[in-house]
Amino acid sequence: MSSQPSTDNRLTDGGAPPRRRPADRRALILRTAAQEFSDRGYHAVRLEEIAVIVGISTPALYRHFPTKYALFAEATGLLADALTAALETSASDLESALTALAQSAIDHRRTGGLYRWDQRYLDGDDATKVKTVLVNQHRRIRAALLDTRPSIPRPHADLLVAAMISVVASPTTHRTTLADRDIRRLLVTSALSLADIVQTGVTDSPDHPPQRGLAPASKRELVLSESISLFATKGFRDVTIDEIASAAGIPASGVYRHFESKAAILSAAFWRASDRVSAANSDALAASTTNRAALESLVARYVRLFVHDNALLTVYLSEFGHLAPAERSALRRQQRANVDEWAAWVTRDRGDAITRGQARFLVHAALSVISDLLRLRRPPTAEQVTAIGCAILVGSH
Repeated sequence: MSSQPSTDNRLTDGGAPPRRRPADRRALILRTAAQEFSDRGYHAVRLEEIAVIVGISTPALYRHFPTKYALFAEATGLLADALTAALETSASDLESALTALAQSAIDHRRTGGLYRWDQRYLDGDDATKVKTVLVNQHRRIRAALLDTRPSIPRPHADLLVAAMISVVASPTTHRTTLADRDIRRLLVTSALSLADIVQTGVTDSPDHPPQRGLAPASKRELVLSESISLFATKGFRDVTIDEIASAAGIPASGVYRHFESKAAILSAAFWRASDRVSAANSDALAASTTNRAALESLVARYVRLFVHDNALLTVYLSEFGHLAPAERSALRRQQRANVDEWAAWVTRDRGDAITRGQARFLVHAALSVISDLLRLRRPPTAEQVTAIGCAILVGSH
């Protein structure tokens, strides 16, 4: 029996030699799937697409993974294992633990977005495993924080830890480039600086979110509003046109008078969010007279925008993969423009202490923290989130 990699020695019908079977086919499938799930979300990815990228047939992929869920669960479990290993091999002090998490995020930049989908799509023991890893991660960082700041109240410590973890994990949310060493140093320093944020007074209650208010009179706006709410609650894939019509109080044919498809509604929701962010940026700058005031106003208005429309934020962050490729490209260009706007004011405020590339990383970190904190089961107040977002951008200078 030959010890060489398995191949079919016969020529194909066209006379070409057969493609050599990769020795690590299962690992390649898992890596490819993790990247696709991370970028586009669970339901937007098809096994046939993964097979094409890997270079195998769909039946060959099914021999390794009987279902898409099995592939997703194993890929997510491997990522959780890597996170556990990173913390287990680090020292117990706060800086070492955060450095380990930052390095893990850097090592898994293309796949770390899987954590955005696990709560919605993992079941049973698979969900328990990932939740346990994340809870243990939080407890480890909290213990290290309280070792250095024992006077911090427990609820405030939990908030700061959630923010710190989000900062060092933020490279998984974007593709901005910077040397790994610089990324690690920049984000760990930023995360450590959050330990000095004092507990702010509560100006709005997280237990009493803003009332929804009156429904739009425009049928198109009503359909869009109800669709966003349903997409945020159930996920785009599981919402039907009939459900949208029922929520809007119109027949299904009425929905099609305003939007040609469910995908068109989703596209409108994304552009609505993008346009509101751009408008908030313009309003923030128009109301500011200094670089520091501009940064503080940019953060405050962004936070306020999504505090009062959390469903729109949820859709904006979780349903990107269901957009058509051209739509995704156009939205990414607009997102980059908004990030560059914030980064410009970071560099103006901090001067030579930071490069434009570093500023972009800090902007992404601040945006990541804001979205993560506002999607907590018991989110903090707008004032608390704004203070943390500003601290990330302003730094300790």
